[in-house]
Amino acid sequence: MNHHAARVTARSRRIAAGIVLAACWIAGGRARADDVPPPAPAPAATLAEYGRWVTAADYSRDGQFLVTAGGDSLLYRPGDVIAWRTSDGVRLGDFTGHPTTVWSVKISDDGRLVATAGYDGLVRVWDVVTRAVKHGLQKHKGWARAVAFSPDGKRLASAGEDGTVVIWDTDSGAEVKSIPAHEGPVTCVAFSRDGQTVASGGGDKLVKLWDPASGAEKGRLQGHGDTLWSVAYSPDGSRLASAGADRTIKLWTTSDSTEFATLAGHKDWVTSLAFSPDGTRLVSGGIDGTVKLWDVNAKGEQEGPAKVPSSVWSVTFSPDSGTILAATHAGPRLLPTPAAKLLPPPPPPSPPPPAAPAPLVPAAFMSMAGATATIAADGVVLVAGALAKDTYTVKGTLPAGGVPQAIRLEVLTDPGLPAQGPGRAGNGNFVLSGFAMLAGPPGAADTPTAVAFSGATADYEQPSYGAATALDGNPDTGWAIFGGVGQPHVATFAIAPGANLQPGAPVTITLDQQYADGQHTIGKFRLSVVQAPVPPPAPAEPPKQP
Repeated sequence: MNHHAARVTARSRRIAAGIVLAACWIAGGRARADDVPPPAPAPAATLAEYGRWVTAADYSRDGQFLVTAGGDSLLYRPGDVIAWRTSDGVRLGDFTGHPTTVWSVKISDDGRLVATAGYDGLVRVWDVVTRAVKHGLQKHKGWARAVAFSPDGKRLASAGEDGTVVIWDTDSGAEVKSIPAHEGPVTCVAFSRDGQTVASGGGDKLVKLWDPASGAEKGRLQGHGDTLWSVAYSPDGSRLASAGADRTIKLWTTSDSTEFATLAGHKDWVTSLAFSPDGTRLVSGGIDGTVKLWDVNAKGEQEGPAKVPSSVWSVTFSPDSGTILAATHAGPRLLPTPAAKLLPPPPPPSPPPPAAPAPLVPAAFMSMAGATATIAADGVVLVAGALAKDTYTVKGTLPAGGVPQAIRLEVLTDPGLPAQGPGRAGNGNFVLSGFAMLAGPPGAADTPTAVAFSGATADYEQPSYGAATALDGNPDTGWAIFGGVGQPHVATFAIAPGANLQPGAPVTITLDQQYADGQHTIGKFRLSVVQAPVPPPAPAEPPKQP
């Protein structure tokens, strides 16, 4: 359930509880004068006084009036559609007839018609002068989410929760075309400036382009990661903007349907957007109360107005660009449009600190030369006994916590080793001739699959004895540390892409040591796994809205 629906549900329960309580008092004969609810307040006479929910708004193109839409809640109470004079905010009159909250309102370019869509599933076309219903259009099953006029006003597109876009003739009220547009709800719709294309966005994360006459799909724009909330064409028709629950805004070039820019900065759903009349700026509103301004050509954020104290459901510029109207739960907010000033680009995010390697604690240790080993609880292996050319075999299980990216081999010092080690040779050195790993599926006992390594690095390498030579298959080469004995060192063996290793998989790691004198073996070591974070799961589809 989304934030909006959750608040509605809670409010519905409180109202229902109040009705039941009032009925009990009256039935018991205990009604009192102070139990009678106060009379409803007089309707707001000006836009500044209006405090009910506003979910959508549109200005007439000549700037003489604007129309707001909304209501009291998503409950089955009459919705509000009100005309206001822009010069002084005086209430000009109401378009009365929606039984529930109205979610979209548009004024035709010639200013003669108003179209509305509501939670009741109704789409209505109104005469501006008389404020009477011209057409009551009923086709959508469930919530009617959005409406848009064609530039010539002869067509109206409506979008519904039922996944359809319906094209209507505004003169006759006849249905021109019903388009099965999206998997899931259609949340937004817009006509191109030449009237030849309808853009829609929906719960399937797609923006789709349609021929309004034939209903044929002309294209689809992919890239959003969650439900779309708003689409809008620029005044010159060269750009299409889209925004949604993934908190991003995308700008598309209409000539070839390619992505022009992605604008990021909102911290919650982007519910609405609109171009400035000259097309150089874009305003967007968010569920968290933020209103942001963007420079379309520079693809950057501008200084914007202060955050408003309620969710923003719709934003639009006044025709002179001097004001931004933000529609909120607490009424409309008229915000002076800040001067165009780009904000400095945000600093790049700091990379997350590398995760500490996860210990690979051996379950077993074997030596082909007959050496023995003590395995500590932290995975440290201390080797003693027979000293000869040797191959150590270590069995263990990949730890949980991430995707294995590399195996880390620490060679450690110890007072019992010559020159403190880490090697068992008289000078404390060692030569690691080969490093290899086998793996099996999680839970299995066997490790039949060889794991490829793409390279190796070390914090210290003896000249001509680099860590990468432990992977070359030549027993006469290998990693050694002469010049750095008496200190711990580490080599990291990078796992090649495509290994598909899983936490819990059994592994067998071999440390081959074939230096000619039979003395240069490792005396103390520890293995660990370098992990990458587990990729987050794909976001779930948002629940169906009431």
